[in-house]
Amino acid sequence: FACSLDGSAFSTCTSPKAYSGLANGSHTFQVRATSPSNVTDSTPASRTWTVDTVVPDTTITSGMSGTVASTSASFSFTSTEASSTFACSLDGAAFSLCSSPQSYSNLTNGSHAFQVRATDAAGNVDSTPASNTWSIDSVAPDTSITSGTSGSVTSTSASFSFTSTEAGSSFACSLD
Repeated sequence: FACSLDGSAFSTCTSPKAYSGLANGSHTFQVRATSPSNVTDSTPASRTWTVDTVVPDTTITSGMSGTVASTSASFSFTSTEASSTFACSLDGAAFSLCSSPQSYSNLTNGSHAFQVRATDAAGNVDSTPASNTWSIDSVAPDTSITSGTSGSVTSTSASFSFTSTEAGSSFACSLD
């Protein structure tokens, strides 16, 4: 037998023939037999495969941020390897197959975390999933006037103090 890897010159070999330390990319192995009467096979047997040890990198291209009032969320994502499949996780749940865009509805108030990871065609899994955190606050604050002018008064000035049930609220006032 004579073997060739990736177009190199054929050299004597025995079965099985093993290779190690192969670089990422496409490889082609060829083998041909020569008979005891010195006649060589003119059509070598051939096998082609691809070595892929590169882990894909997952990126969230759009999603949620900060504090929002919506109880729905949508995320778009991509991978550095075009043939990747994806698995998503919301709020620490087990990863499950998903595709971009991934949407959720009827989410509860509070903090949320979305994660997504790519798996390439060779089975390499992104070990550092892309993540996105945000909060939902769909409950309107309750405004109270804590002090101020009321009833009939003789003053042409008025002053009011007010508060909200949610810290950090902004206020809008109207007179008459």
